[in-house]
Amino acid sequence: MVEAGNILIKSLATLIPAAYLISNKTVLTLHNFRFPSIFLSWQLSIALGTIIIIYRRFLLSFTLNDFRSALISALLYTISMYFGSRVLAVLPIPVFISAQILGTHMVEGIIHLKNAKSLSPVIIQTCNSVLMVPLFVLLSSEIELKTLIHLLYHVAAFSLRWFLIRSEFRTEIESHVKQTIAQSATAVAFLLCYGTMSGEIIQAGHYDFSKTHFKVYLFLSGILSALACLIRGVSARGHLQYHSVLQYVVILIFGYYYDYNGDVTLFRDLVISFYFVFLLFLDTYFSRATIDNTVNVSPLTNHDEII
Repeated sequence: MVEAGNILIKSLATLIPAAYLISNKTVLTLHNFRFPSIFLSWQLSIALGTIIIIYRRFLLSFTLNDFRSALISALLYTISMYFGSRVLAVLPIPVFISAQILGTHMVEGIIHLKNAKSLSPVIIQTCNSVLMVPLFVLLSSEIELKTLIHLLYHVAAFSLRWFLIRSEFRTEIESHVKQTIAQSATAVAFLLCYGTMSGEIIQAGHYDFSKTHFKVYLFLSGILSALACLIRGVSARGHLQYHSVLQYVVILIFGYYYDYNGDVTLFRDLVISFYFVFLLFLDTYFSRATIDNTVNVSPLTNHDEII
């Protein structure tokens, strides 16, 4: 029974982020809803409300220090999600995912250098970098400069936040829930402040919200955001080792059918992305095998950031 439960958790932890990404891509691209501060505030509010209802017992021990400790992470989270949504609206999913893999790969390299017992993971990391960077340059060669800058902002914030998660990760569900609540609430405040100052909220008022198809996907994205946060809380106790690698595979398969339509160039991007996933698998394997006293949690256990 326990084994069946673990299989279910791992399956949901793989499928929900893929569905979440596709619903986001549909809203941002197909319906051209280019107001990230409004879109992300909606998603985070749904997720935050769901978590508070389910884990309301933890609110009694909530303190101001919980918000203070989550401030830097929330700021990086906001920057990552905002620019991630900007980029996802215009880039194919495999190119977007490859950039995230490259970011987590660099972070894993730093951790390897700091904690490795031998030179083996460092050598593997260096070889992977030699292969990854030129391939990503090839992927990004046709990206507009503005989009490329937004992608760099997203990857930098994404990677820095992942580094914080790697160094501060705890498996206690109460600590995880309190961190998620503090981070999400702070991120909503940041997004609404930026949306007000940038005029996005006013611009969104002119958008046609009457389309049924759009409202369905907008609602679905909010629900999937809440589910992603919940499954992250459950899987946090399970030390899922390789599910993020499988998660990438599922996302890329979905992305291929969503974006490509038989384009040979984009098929090339898909092949390169799958190769990036293989290199990430090597990172995860050597991280597990050769590092002492490191939390065994794969990159992108923070599902809610796969914007």
